[in-house]
Amino acid sequence: MDIVLERKGFRLALIPNLGGSVRSFTLDGRNILFPASEQSPSSPLETAGFPLFPFSGRIRDGAFSWNGRAVQLDANFAPEPHTIHGQAWLAAWTTDSITSDQARLSFEYRPNDWPWPYRATQHFELTDDGLKLTLTLENLSAEEMPAGLGWHPYFPRGDAELSANVSSVWVAEHGKIPDRQVQLCKDTDIRTARPVNALHLDNAFVAQPANADIVWPSSGLCVSIRSTPEFGHLVVYVPEGMDFFCVEPVSHAPDAINSRYEQKVTGLQRLAPGEILEACIYLKVGG
Repeated sequence: MDIVLERKGFRLALIPNLGGSVRSFTLDGRNILFPASEQSPSSPLETAGFPLFPFSGRIRDGAFSWNGRAVQLDANFAPEPHTIHGQAWLAAWTTDSITSDQARLSFEYRPNDWPWPYRATQHFELTDDGLKLTLTLENLSAEEMPAGLGWHPYFPRGDAELSANVSSVWVAEHGKIPDRQVQLCKDTDIRTARPVNALHLDNAFVAQPANADIVWPSSGLCVSIRSTPEFGHLVVYVPEGMDFFCVEPVSHAPDAINSRYEQKVTGLQRLAPGEILEACIYLKVGG
């Protein structure tokens, strides 16, 4: 069953049972996020946005080593051999609390292929000018755990223009997994506003913090994405021929757990037993 929050013209619909995802987010009936179809979506990939826990992006072939332990994760994005976005986006979430304009959802993971139990939470709070989303990840295990988080929203394309606080970009030597950091070039420099329809991006950027601005000139609607410093990277995905695009604040680089770069560069966190990683995203809406 959906949860619907409302405040001063804003309306947010959530689907806890489908990965803790968002069905829609509107202002006076205008779509801020690209909405799920009116029919029931069968996957979080068909929604307006979903959470990424306890990591974002792909882990190459689902394999890594952590503190001397070899870990093999299940492939969860057929036909790819990689593991993507963790477990929480593919699970049902629990509704912990609801008011007219706030909701807290949680997901508690018990070890399977990922060896460490954890608790993930999303706190959605409508504000006078948009949405505040607080994500937390708590290590419930008795040992240190690798950790990351992120959010995967979809935005309507139309005549959107995008600018973002990016400084460099991750690219792949071979295949789909970005593994080295390079300077921005003409095709990847989005520091000043660019028409989304002119972009061809499926890239993770260094963005400290992960801030971006989206404007739709024809409607006058604009959205400012503002992130706390824990989000040091931004994924921008502009699929060819689709009516949406994605601007995703995330805490770490792709496949950070296997990276040759130090963790201070990749953003991967080490959570001690009982430790919590918390980060916030704000969608400030105008127009």
